[in-house]
Amino acid sequence: MPKTSAARATRIERPKSLTELVKEHVRGRIINGELMLGEALSENVLAAQLGISKTPVREALLQLKLEGLVDIQPQRGSFAFSMAPEEASELCQYRVILESAALRDALHNDETGLVAALEQNVRRMEKAVADNDMPGYRRLDTEYHRHILERAGNRFLTLAHQQLEMKIQALRASVTSKHRTVQDSLTEHQNIVKLLRAREKTKALNLLGVHIRAASRDYQILLQEQARGRERRSG
Repeated sequence: MPKTSAARATRIERPKSLTELVKEHVRGRIINGELMLGEALSENVLAAQLGISKTPVREALLQLKLEGLVDIQPQRGSFAFSMAPEEASELCQYRVILESAALRDALHNDETGLVAALEQNVRRMEKAVADNDMPGYRRLDTEYHRHILERAGNRFLTLAHQQLEMKIQALRASVTSKHRTVQDSLTEHQNIVKLLRAREKTKALNLLGVHIRAASRDYQILLQEQARGRERRSG
């Protein structure tokens, strides 16, 4: 008899719709810092750039609004998301609470695996800095914190972090190499791993909080500068 189990198991992937492709394109430009926070997103311009009609662009922007990456204002248009400085501060304080809890659980669940993953990540970070590969460094920065959340073994912690992660990536892309040096960020990542390797867990937790709060200050400076720029342009 012919074997059919493999054939039955083969699935044909559905091609992505134009809306999905536009959504991925615009999302990528926002979280990579190609589009500034608060920058206007013209349906006409995006459609012309991509060589498509405005309908999938409009649908993609609506979906990105649900993700919190696009702000659609009636009678004004669509914009890449932005925040008030105090919102960035609150977001980062939430991150401190979330990631500190995740780190404690991750160390309890799989201390050896976590430290090994973070050490490997830091080595790749070091190479990215040496190669001046800032997009690569930012991806690894995201991955570093994701290791902590994933090894906590709590799906709700992971889900809570995922809801913020793309905004964090966009903020990170906007400030890297601008308000603080990448070396500062790298050194903090390295030192957290060194403390974990030395079983200095309390000090590692404290440094994780210091690291996130340093990013918070960077974000607030960026957002304050942007607010002043908007005031000058409107005045």
